Amino acid sequence: MGLFSKKEACPVCGGEVKGLFLVKIGDKKTLCKTCSKQVSMQKSLLENATPEFIQTHLAYRRENAEKYATHRWTVKITSIPGLQFGLDEAGRAIYLIHDDLHVDEENPVVFSFEQLTGYELLRGKKKLDGMEDTGMVVLETTLSALGGIARLVNSDSSAHYDTFHLKLTTTDPYWSEIDLKIEFTDSQLHGLGGFAGDMQRVCQIIKSIIRKEPILSAR
Repeated sequence: MGLFSKKEACPVCGGEVKGLFLVKIGDKKTLCKTCSKQVSMQKSLLENATPEFIQTHLAYRRENAEKYATHRWTVKITSIPGLQFGLDEAGRAIYLIHDDLHVDEENPVVFSFEQLTGYELLRGKKKLDGMEDTGMVVLETTLSALGGIARLVNSDSSAHYDTFHLKLTTTDPYWSEIDLKIEFTDSQLHGLGGFAGDMQRVCQIIKSIIRKEPILSAR
């Protein structure tokens, strides 16, 4: 590049494009750091996104921030690795914070109860629970739970890693499908202060909302 070459401008706000981890949209255009930080949508939508599409999306995210601020979040769960969850039962809304959603604590993704349409929980590739399953959410059988505790008691220097996938479908225009990957070790799940109970609680709340049943695990 020449000494006086023109610097790239953000196609949305006209700001200077510089830095790492910037969002790319259609026609190989790159957003500035400020605009990139506000984007929260499925990657497939970005491939052909126009500047006008992103401007509409950023307005939607500002409205989302206002909704988040006005709700009364009576349930907040932060023990699950990489995931934060909130519930306003009276206001009929939940919020989610996860790296895969590209949001932070200042502006989580807020969903109304009516926007949630599907739910599935997997451990690795094995399905544990879904919206069609009645009753309480069970993360594992008693035998496998005891196996996890046994590995803790007889643990060596190597940790046993595992993964949950919390999958949701919604009517949100930017997050119609969500797959939240939750990586953990046995000690995080079964150990002192383990998150197994909170994981079951979050899944039970979401499933109850979709099935239009009383939210028994909200308290």
